[in-house]
Formats: sequence, structure tokens, C-alpha cells
Amino acid sequence: MRRSSSAGLALGLVGVALVAGRNWAQNNDLNVQFHAFEDARAVTVLSPTVELTQDFTDRTTLRLKYGLDAISAASDSCVRCHRDGVNTHRQSFDLSATRKYGDVKLTFGGSYDLENFYRATTGLMSVSRDLAKGNATVAGGFSFSLNQPTLHPEPVTANQYQMGGFVSLTQTLSKTTIVQGGYEVGRLSGYLTNPFLRATVNGALLLGQVPDERLRHTISVRLRQALPADTFLEADYRRYVDDWQVKSNMVNLGVSHRFGAGLLLNAAYRRYDQTGAFFWAPFYVGTPQYYTADFRLEPFNSNDYIGHVEVTPRGQLWWFPTGTSVMVQYERYQADNGFQAAIVSTGVRVPLKLRHP
Repeated sequence: MRRSSSAGLALGLVGVALVAGRNWAQNNDLNVQFHAFEDARAVTVLSPTVELTQDFTDRTTLRLKYGLDAISAASDSCVRCHRDGVNTHRQSFDLSATRKYGDVKLTFGGSYDLENFYRATTGLMSVSRDLAKGNATVAGGFSFSLNQPTLHPEPVTANQYQMGGFVSLTQTLSKTTIVQGGYEVGRLSGYLTNPFLRATVNGALLLGQVPDERLRHTISVRLRQALPADTFLEADYRRYVDDWQVKSNMVNLGVSHRFGAGLLLNAAYRRYDQTGAFFWAPFYVGTPQYYTADFRLEPFNSNDYIGHVEVTPRGQLWWFPTGTSVMVQYERYQADNGFQAAIVSTGVRVPLKLRHP
């Protein structure tokens, strides 16, 4: 459930749009969503999120987001050391500001995550520039995180440092085709062991031991293609490697169709595979230097099936303003290591038509 990359967060922030004018009607959004998650370990997560995007001037946008996860077992599978599970919750606060200077956009922001056994503080910045009369966009950014897990069950914390950067190029090839290529690099150091899991070493359950540094590389390619009759195709590929010898491939294919202005349907399929870390094993004998029970470091393949419906009524929806949309999504995740999950998401996006004097 932990966010995988703060560089990826910066990449997402690059896409914040600026729309405005003096004495302008703002095109701002209030987005409220609710996610329900349950996996094969009988762990459930209930996650409401509230996100506000606000244009203050024709060049400045502020984004605020608050999320809450109510979890029926402690952070990152502590259910394995608490067989009956431990209820916990996680709060997430995100803030970013984007400023436009001609064809250049600068974004600064950060996030703060807090739960019973974990705390993370992230700062980031990114810059993007439109080229070729807006048909191409180059972007880059940097982020730094201080993550502080509690060495459960001891009431002490350790420090983990994560820094990363990214570059990307988005190119409009035609009126119906857009492609994007990107590269991310990330370095983790400090305490990288999962303090909630115990590995089997010579028949005994011991807290894992892993290297204290990790270097990650990610290459991604995205395609967005408009088809006839208000139909759209999306295709993504991501290749990941690190110096723990974990290598992965992700392919995502999706198709969307709009039935008039009021109904959007989307179906997607995601395939993922990865190799295991060089020191991963189901159990250990002798005196290994490194050992782990972290399931994220084992080899596995997974399939993810997603269905998404978004409805925007023509008139006013209940007491919400015209233009409000309602979203429902179902996701079914299955992996060959026995892990399964079902995720149901609902949300409402409310346009905020505010006006500056």
C-alpha cells in the first residue's frame, strides 16, 4: 500500500493545468473518492480521499489532498506477526503549487504520511516546458523523502532516505495520437529492512537483514490513441531494474468509450511480472548474510482486471452544481504467489465555479 516512488508523484504533478484570466470564472475541482480494499489475508482497507485544485491567478494553481486509510491489520503485513491482526490507520497530507512563466511551469510541493508504525516526509520540485507550439512537452524533477519506520515491536524508529529524479518527453504525433517516454532513477539508503516480517532461518523466525542501499531504474512508454466513434485506446509499458537484481515488466492496455456527454466506460487489463531479489528464498539454512520474508522481493506474476464507469448528468445532480460527475470502479487483482485482492472505488468530482473580483 505504500507509495512506490516520490519521483512518480512529481511526474504526476507536472500535469497540473493552469486555466484563467483576470475577472475569470475558475475551472476548479473538488474530488471526493472512497476506496474499499480486501485481500487474501482478510486485511481490509477503507480509504476516503478529498482533493481540491484551486486556480488563484491565471498563472498560479494550488493543489491540496487529504487521505485516510483505515486498515484492519498493521502496516505492511504486520498480520504475519500479529496473527489476529492489528487495526491501524494512516493519514496522508499533500500540498503542491504550480506557477507558469510563459511556456514553463514550476511545481513545488510535499507530502506527509503518518500511521501507527510509520512516518514519511517528502519534498519535491519539477519543471516542464512546452515546445513546438505546444505539441511537445519536456519535464524533469527531483524529490527527497525521509521515511521513519517503527522497529515494531520495539518503540524506536529508524531512518530511511529516498531520493530520486525523472525526465520525460510528451509528443503529439497527430490530432489523434500522443506518446510519452520517461526515465526515473531512485536511491534508497539507511534502514531498508521490513520490521514487521520474520524470515525462517534454520527453523527460527528472525527479523530480516537486507543491504542498506538500493539503486532503482525505471523506463516507461505511454500511448494514447483516439479511435473513431468517441473511443480511446491507452497502452503503457514499464521496465524496472535495481541492484538487488529485481527486474520487472508491466504492460497495461485499456479502452474507453464515451456514450454522449454523460457516460464514460473504461475497461483495462494490467500484466506484471518480476524476478526475485538475489538473496530471496522461501527459507534459509546455514549463516546467510541477507535474508528476508518480504513478499515484494519474491518472484511472481500478476493479473489485474479493471472496470470503470463515470456518469455526468446533463442537469443538476441532487444539490451538486451542474457538471458534477460520479465514478464507480471495480478492480480484481490476482498473483501466482497466492495474493488476491478486490478493490471497489467510488467518487464524485464537483466543479467549483468561483470568481475573483
